[in-house]
Amino acid sequence: MLQRISENIVSWQIRKNLLKDDQRALYLYAYEVLINQIINIVVAVIIAVIMRAPMPVFVFLASYIPLRSYCGGYHAKTNGVCTVVSAILILIVCLLEKYIVGTAALFLPVAGFLISGILIYIYAPVPDRNKLLDEEETRRYRLKSRQLWLAEVIAGGIFWFVNIRVCVVLAISHLLLSIMLLYGVLKNNKMGMKEQ
Repeated sequence: MLQRISENIVSWQIRKNLLKDDQRALYLYAYEVLINQIINIVVAVIIAVIMRAPMPVFVFLASYIPLRSYCGGYHAKTNGVCTVVSAILILIVCLLEKYIVGTAALFLPVAGFLISGILIYIYAPVPDRNKLLDEEETRRYRLKSRQLWLAEVIAGGIFWFVNIRVCVVLAISHLLLSIMLLYGVLKNNKMGMKEQ
């Protein structure tokens, strides 16, 4: 469905001389990604409203998306599966943020940041067959993923120190990212993809 919508938009823009036909494949891909991101954001907003959890959803998206972009990991085969997986992750964040309290809320950020840091340091970036990385990209993504992780941990540490629940959401986000990272590594090993 997204391919058909993208095709219609690109064809219309080519007919209107807004785009050049020789770059059609690039434009189709770009529109497909854009439309899928819009759908995912709309789904996230709906979940935030239904779960009455705008802060956890916003913090999750603001921390997870940039870090995930550089760490890589599991990628769904279709846009529909990607949307479903994203919705499930957001629901998990909302539920865990609500029910992790007391001592667990005190220690989760420390454990979450430590686990994610170790896994990001060892594995990131994890390529996907749809997003293979050359040596230079691997170095750049590795450095960027570590820098983003550190920045988020510093922010999380400040929130933890002043006892603001944002640190719990950041830790959950990092743990979910770690799961996606490990799943991507396992999937690549099963498919025989060479690690970078």
